[in-house]
Amino acid sequence: MIVLEKKSGRIHLQLRALFMGEDVVVLITGGDRPHLGTITAGARLEPLQTIQLQTHKEFYITEEVAVRLRKSFRGNFAICCGAHLDQITKEEIPLLTELAVQLGDELIQKLSTHYKKV
Repeated sequence: MIVLEKKSGRIHLQLRALFMGEDVVVLITGGDRPHLGTITAGARLEPLQTIQLQTHKEFYITEEVAVRLRKSFRGNFAICCGAHLDQITKEEIPLLTELAVQLGDELIQKLSTHYKKV
């Protein structure tokens, strides 16, 4: 398992990557109430599939990380994300998204040096 964290102001996010053979499940959670908001699954040569639960907007995060991940990771993957920050400001929304994508980039870097590549 890989565990990564990012913090900025009130925002605290954690990424956990769990391996299932040559595949990976990525969990990105944080804020005041971690939850399951959006799931994006895919593979190197398959179209991405996203499930958005209720009115959650984490697909901005899961789809961006998925597009980046599929360029360098050969296995199947699922990215699950849910981060809620009470009374989030307009300035914090893009910051939360950027921090989550940065976590995804850090994961991709670790995967490219230690795990199966394209």
